[in-house]
Amino acid sequence: GGFPEPLRTKVLKSRGLEGIDGRPGASLPDYNFEEAEKLLKEKFGAKFIDDKDVLSHALYPNVFTEWKEFESIYGEVSKLPTDLFLSPMKENDEVEFELSPGRRVIIKLLSITPPRDDGQRTVTFEINGERWLMPVTDMSVASEANVRRKASGPNEVGSPMPGVIVNLKVKEGDIVTEGEPLATLSAMKMETVIPASTSGVVKHIAVNIGDKVDGDDLLVEIE
Repeated sequence: GGFPEPLRTKVLKSRGLEGIDGRPGASLPDYNFEEAEKLLKEKFGAKFIDDKDVLSHALYPNVFTEWKEFESIYGEVSKLPTDLFLSPMKENDEVEFELSPGRRVIIKLLSITPPRDDGQRTVTFEINGERWLMPVTDMSVASEANVRRKASGPNEVGSPMPGVIVNLKVKEGDIVTEGEPLATLSAMKMETVIPASTSGVVKHIAVNIGDKVDGDDLLVEIE
C-alpha cells in the first residue's frame, strides 16, 4: 500500500523524512493506560473519567482536552438532540427531549434582547412552563466593542489570570462580605474561586458564564 514509486521516495526526500517498513504503530512505545487514567482523574475529577475517556484521550489528546474544557463551562450536553446542539434555537422555537428515563423537558425560547454596548443579551426561555432569564455575552458584539476594562481600586474585583468564567455565585444587588466567593475561574486546567475584595453591595457584574477574560479584567464592582 501507500504511494507508488518513485513518488513515495521523492515526497520523503523533499521533506527530509525516512520511510518506515512495516506497520508504523509497531515502533511506538507501549501506552500506559493506567498512568493516563490516573492523570486524567487528577485533572478532571474521578467521577468524570471512564475507560472510554481514557481511550479518547489516547487517540485525540488535544480534542479530548478541549471538549472537557467545554464541558466545564456548559455542563453535560450529551442529552441534547444533535440538530439542537449544532443549530441554535430561534425565538418561539420549542423542543422536547428526554434527560433521563421517565424525565422529559419541554424548552421554549421566548426572546433574545438586542445587545447592550458591552455585548450582553438577556435570553428568556421556559422549561416545562417555568420562565427563566439568562444573561449571555454576544462575543460578535463584545469583541468589536473591546469591552474588557481593567479593575482598579479596592471596590473593583479583577481576574487574577487569563481564563474562562465557569460559575457566578452572586447577582447584582446582593450583599457580600470581604472574602465571600463571587465567581469561579477555570485557568491552567484548574478552577480558582475569586473572592470579594471588600464588603458591600454588588453594583455591577461585568462578565457572564463562558466569558474569556485576561488578567486584571474587571469582573465585579462592589459599592
